[in-house]
Amino acid sequence: MAVVPHLRLVPPPEPLPPPSMGVSSVATAVMGAGVIKASGALDAELQANIDTALAECAPQARLEVMARYFGNRGPTQEECAEQVGTDSQGRPVTRAMRLGEEQHHVALKCAEEKLKRLKPGGFSLMPRYRVNPQSAGAEYIPQEEVQVLLQQGRHAELRGTIEPDIVIHQQGKPHEVQDVYDFKFPCVNTGKVSPWRRYPTGHPYEDSNQGQVYARALGGTPARVQPHVGVVR
Repeated sequence: MAVVPHLRLVPPPEPLPPPSMGVSSVATAVMGAGVIKASGALDAELQANIDTALAECAPQARLEVMARYFGNRGPTQEECAEQVGTDSQGRPVTRAMRLGEEQHHVALKCAEEKLKRLKPGGFSLMPRYRVNPQSAGAEYIPQEEVQVLLQQGRHAELRGTIEPDIVIHQQGKPHEVQDVYDFKFPCVNTGKVSPWRRYPTGHPYEDSNQGQVYARALGGTPARVQPHVGVVR
């Protein structure tokens, strides 16, 4: 029987730096604050180039993170389910959750470098939007406002906001959305498309999944980006 090497505890990843806006955060906050409104669609060639670039980032991120802990293999279902820590509220954190965080971290750094060349000033990483549950419309929240609320412990005021991984928008205007992407990193290697995450019972969007809420609030057809799969809309 093959001996599986002892796995070391997966440490928490380094805190993510403030989300990038593709331009200076101050400029984006001033120009971008506002209610979401219809924006011109991306040029087909540019969208294809962005799809290709992000589809390259996903497997690169998985390869880097998995090699760090598992060498040339991926984790088993049992390893993915193992608890490796707790969050700030004492809730269990599994290895799958921790690895997903690290892969997102690496993928977003990769995406930022590529998007700086493809659409300078026209993208934001992990921007925050406040959704109106009655109209399903949304409003961009400047990063400075988000940081103040978090630093003051006013997390409840961000309840029901959405935070896509990547939003493509008009230059310096995060409220003029052109496309939306979310990275998905299943813990076990698979070529099966991961579903959009469903919101739990008690959440403001408990009857919906991420993709549905993104589409209603920001428009268009949000895309998932996944290793071994690519970009799926």
